[in-house]
Amino acid sequence: MHPLAALVMMLAAGTPEGRCFVPSDQTAGWKRVVLPEEAPALAAPADVDQFRSGEPALLFEQDASAYIGADSERPGRMAYHFRVPRDGRRLELGFLGDLRGAKVDAVAYAGGFSFPLLDEKRLAGTQLALEWNMEGVDQVMVSVHHHLREKPIVRTWRVGRWLKPGEDPAMPESFRTPRSLYFLHPGGRRLELCDAPGRTPRLTRWPESANASEVTLRRP
Repeated sequence: MHPLAALVMMLAAGTPEGRCFVPSDQTAGWKRVVLPEEAPALAAPADVDQFRSGEPALLFEQDASAYIGADSERPGRMAYHFRVPRDGRRLELGFLGDLRGAKVDAVAYAGGFSFPLLDEKRLAGTQLALEWNMEGVDQVMVSVHHHLREKPIVRTWRVGRWLKPGEDPAMPESFRTPRSLYFLHPGGRRLELCDAPGRTPRLTRWPESANASEVTLRRP
């Protein structure tokens, strides 16, 4: 083999894309796989519910009571108030219509102090995601300047909070095996699992089944 070709192959093997695997079972449902030595941060695609044993994950909850209400601070501006649960770290909003470049402010409140998250940032589209690292945040206010635009309407919201799923008493025993990745296969598509240290495991629901099917891995 030419030395240059050998070097290219060595570099490719060391990239994150070289540490991907295909689960043996591609049917819908909860799966469990043992974390490979060479891929300790093995993860499913970002839109798939998943968590790793002993590690924190973001649990998103559709809590109707999180939305406290809205008020018109002044002409051309609407403020929306949200209650944040303990250990909350992310708030995602969906607006009924496009914000069309409107200025948006966002402030988090914790222990009587305020922490700006956005300061008159112009945003387009219908989705807004806010994250923070401060502990003790119990409320977030989002203010939209809608001058010469239709009044924005918040259609959906959800709050993400940190927790270790395997340590929660509500988690079934079969979801507590050490050194494992648990993921909810949506079905209807072929999933690959890759080593992804920067990807945050997320859940939108607790496992509804008592068991997770154990699957093996192969290289793609």
